[in-house]
Parts: sequence; structure tokens; C-alpha cells
Amino acid sequence: MKRSAFTLVLSSSVLVALMAAPAVAQPAAPPTFTKDVAPILNRACVSCHRPGGIAPMALVSFQDARPWARAIKQQVGARSMPPWGADPQHGRFKNDRSLSDAEIRLITAWADQGAPKGNDADLPATPLFAENWTHREPDVVIEMPVDFEVPAEGQVDVTDFYVKAPFTEDVFVKALEIRPGAAQSVHHAGVYIVDKIPEGASLVNGRILNAEGKPMSRRDIARANGLQSGRGENDKLLSFVPGRGYEEYQLGAGQRIKAGSYINFYMHYQPTGVAVKDRTRVGLYLAKRGEQVTHQIYHDLDAAGPTTYIVDGKELGKLDNDDQLPPIPPFADDWTVVSVHAITEPVTLHGLTPHLHLRGKSMKYTLILPDGREEILLYVPKYDFNWQVYYELESPRRIPGGSKVIVTTLFDNSLKNRYNPAPQNTVYWSDQSWDEMYAPQVRITLDQRDLRRNGDATTNGQRQRQQ
Repeated sequence: MKRSAFTLVLSSSVLVALMAAPAVAQPAAPPTFTKDVAPILNRACVSCHRPGGIAPMALVSFQDARPWARAIKQQVGARSMPPWGADPQHGRFKNDRSLSDAEIRLITAWADQGAPKGNDADLPATPLFAENWTHREPDVVIEMPVDFEVPAEGQVDVTDFYVKAPFTEDVFVKALEIRPGAAQSVHHAGVYIVDKIPEGASLVNGRILNAEGKPMSRRDIARANGLQSGRGENDKLLSFVPGRGYEEYQLGAGQRIKAGSYINFYMHYQPTGVAVKDRTRVGLYLAKRGEQVTHQIYHDLDAAGPTTYIVDGKELGKLDNDDQLPPIPPFADDWTVVSVHAITEPVTLHGLTPHLHLRGKSMKYTLILPDGREEILLYVPKYDFNWQVYYELESPRRIPGGSKVIVTTLFDNSLKNRYNPAPQNTVYWSDQSWDEMYAPQVRITLDQRDLRRNGDATTNGQRQRQQ
């Protein structure tokens, strides 16, 4: 068959066009565990999801993670895991373990495409953890002096245990961690310092008894030691709550434990249906040889100046230590507490940690500088009692004297709060989780209180330590 000139020209044009067309893009290879997913889990998940960790399953190996691929996709897609409540628009935090949108898409694609393993050669090294500790083995471990038997049922009052600190000279701590012995039954715990046993009192099986042999409360002990407020200025070391139990401090910040002092384990247990024994421990990471601690960590803004309160729109002024905030009415939604903290001297902010109970809804810390400029330091729009995070600043922030920090907190005692145990009840303030608590905690140092001025700064280098 004879072809026309037009047909030849068309055929040539098509040929040229086909030769010039870019190659058809091949579909991207599906993400694999070894190359794509494992690095994300190592960074953000396996500190809890590992053998001996607090999570219910390990996610260290492909064999660990593969059966949970669909659940992992759901949890990261909802941003329920890893737990991180800070609004990303405000503040930068050194311990930020939240996932980026790209990381979430990658994990979702991995799960949707069958959760393939990938090449073993691509697998990154597994992070190393000390046994039973989040990081390395502590320099010093102090434990409760006796076991405590948590019953299977019932209510257990908050219980205090005391043990003498094992130091013959003052030591300075740069990081520390609380590890419960029976994590499933430890609702929360605090570790405090008591400088001395009151005159006439005695230490018996971890309890401080007065001259009549009756147990003394923390407030009894503090007042017997001459502290009218019921607590020392910087007697707290650390708290353990779900999602929080390790802290470390940058620059010259640290915490001092005096020779001859006592460690107070403040324990709140929650029966779980099975009787268990607990002996909680605290691990201390001391300042290294040649590393000075120049400033003491304080755990609340009261150290920097007075605080006033505005509750449900009404100004209360300054509260004394024995006073409480007004109770939350039944069915109240968006019940608001505002605390205004005056910064009367320069401070350095190291971190923030909201602490509320089951009606806690949100908390926002706003800095107002002396010239009127405002900055949101931290906003947790969906507070989660099950995951109470310490937000460590990426770099410590210096705040000038004359500033204010305003903390705005919402409580939800309505039917809309799925964690609310009894919206029909008036809510009072106490340590029990069915009551409420308002504690906008921070970690600050007071710039003018430089330990070097009094010759108190130390490196722990020449100090004798006993274990």
C-alpha cells in the first residue's frame, strides 16, 4: 500500500515525539521498616517501647513492630503517639519527640503497603539503654528503705518514706530519674529533700516519728524544722507521673543535696486489682569532674516573685500556703484559673511542665516583658492527664526582672469531658486524682544567686561519695 507524504510526515513526527518524551516515572518503592520506619521509632518511640520499658509492647525490631503496623498507623495519625501536647507554633524544645507530617505520611504508607521489612543492611543501630533506666546507668541510686505492699483494692492514702542520703559532703546533680518498682500501681511519686529530722523525732522503717511515736506528715516535719510555709524553698528534686520521670539541666544549672540530709519518697499508689510490692528508686547523675554547678534549680515561679490569682473572672489576690482555690462547680465547662507571676529579679527558664488532674483541659504560659511585648512560651491545648510531659527548652531563656508570666488554665467538669468521673460533683483541691490540682510548674534558676559568689559552686570532683 502506498503511503502519502502526509502519512510519512505524521509518522516521522510521532517517532520524534516518542523519542523526545521523558521516560514514564516508575512508582516509588514502598517504605520499609529497616530504611524508613526504624529511624523514626528509634528517635521517638523505643525509649518506652523496648524490653523493660513502660510501654505494653516493644517496637525495637521488625518482628516486634510488624504485628502492630495498623495500630501504629492509627496512633501516629491521630497524634496520640508519641505523646507530646505542645502546640508547635509556640516554643522550641530539646526533648520534642513529636512526629512531622512527613514522618506520619511515611509510616502510614509503610502500613498501607503491607509493612515490608526491607534490607537488613539498611537497619540503623539500636539505641543503647541502661537496664531499667531511660539513659545510662546512674552514678548513685537511692531507693525506698522498705517495700510497700499495695493492696489489690481500696484507697491508699499518700504515703511518705524517708532514707538518709548517702553523702558525707554536699553533691550537685545534673540529671535524675525516678523508677517505680511497681509502675502499674504508682499513680505518681515525688522525691524531696529534708535537711534534718526534727529534734526529738526518730526514723523507724522509713517513717519519721515524733517523740510520742506517731508518724509526722511532711508539713509537720517542715514546721518542726522552722519552715512556717510547710515546705522548703527548693526542697523538691523530681516528680514521677505518667509520661514524666527524667530531667536533665543545661548550662550551669543543677540541684544540690546537702550532706546529712534525708530523701523523702512521697508516694501515691493506685490499686489495680492485683496486690504488688513496690520499692521505688531515684537515680542521680552527678556533675562530672571539672563541671561546675553555678545555679540551683527551682521548681515554681514563686521563687521569682509573688503570685496573684483570677478564678472564674474574680481576682483573689495572693494565696497563703494553707489557702485553696475556690472549688469547681458541677457541670462547669471552661472554668478558668489565671495566675499572674511577677518576675522581680532576672531568671533563666529551663523548662515547663503543666500538672492538672482529670478535669484539666488546657494550659498556656504567656511571657509579658517589661516593654509590653508578649510571647507564648508554651501552649498545651489538649492537656492529657495520662501523659504529663516536661517541656525542656531547646536553649535556656533569660527573662529580665520586671516581667510577668501569666498562666491561663481551663478546667472541664462537664459531661463533654470523657475522663470526668463525676460531673455532677463539686470538685475540690487535693492530691487524689478525682479531686483537682493546679500546678503550673517550671524549672528556673535565679541569675543573681550565683553559687560561686559564696564559694558554694562545685564540680563534685573532689567530693567523697558513698554508695
